[in-house]
Amino acid sequence: MTTQVTIESELKRRMDLVENPDFRKSCVEIAKKLGISAKDWNENKGLLLMMWANEVCRIENENN
Repeated sequence: MTTQVTIESELKRRMDLVENPDFRKSCVEIAKKLGISAKDWNENKGLLLMMWANEVCRIENENN
């Protein structure tokens, strides 16, 4: 597997998560539990979703 293929597949995995309605709902619940306000969520949701998608992928990679 080439580096380019690996980067593309890793990015696709993250984008699949970010676009998944169930993942997004889970992230909203996490944000609420962390005390992130609706205003802060709306202003930063792209960043937050990608941050948590990165974390999910990191955990998946550790377990494989």
